[in-house]
Amino acid sequence: MKRIICSILSIILMVGLASCAPRETTVEKLVGVNFDEVDEILFFNGTTGKEYLCSDSEQIRAFLDQFKGVKVRLQDDQSPRMGGGINAHLYKDGKEIGVFSYTEGRLVNDRAFYDLIPAFSREDYNKWYDKINELGQLAPGGIQ
Repeated sequence: MKRIICSILSIILMVGLASCAPRETTVEKLVGVNFDEVDEILFFNGTTGKEYLCSDSEQIRAFLDQFKGVKVRLQDDQSPRMGGGINAHLYKDGKEIGVFSYTEGRLVNDRAFYDLIPAFSREDYNKWYDKINELGQLAPGGIQ
């Protein structure tokens, strides 16, 4: 009987330790892409429906460099919510290698919500939001 109880307690302990996986990581690790390898980004503004394909290496570096030193932490609240924000589809040699969405304070990856630490300022976010609207075109199926 003691053996069964010890086995049960061991299983509970192992499951408990496994659920203590790190809840904080870098954006690059979360997305699973080495940002130095990205040579194109397809931006999509989820609010306006405009998309912009960027292959300019300076703009790509400027966009991705803003995530250097930024951590993401899994939010406790994972309930569904409205979309929006900026979607970034990352490409290397014409092949999509990663995708994520973000707003000033939140990043979404694989339908999970993360806090950006530190959160982006509204000005930093609006810089890219405005650039997509200025240079982008309405995505197929978008409403004018």
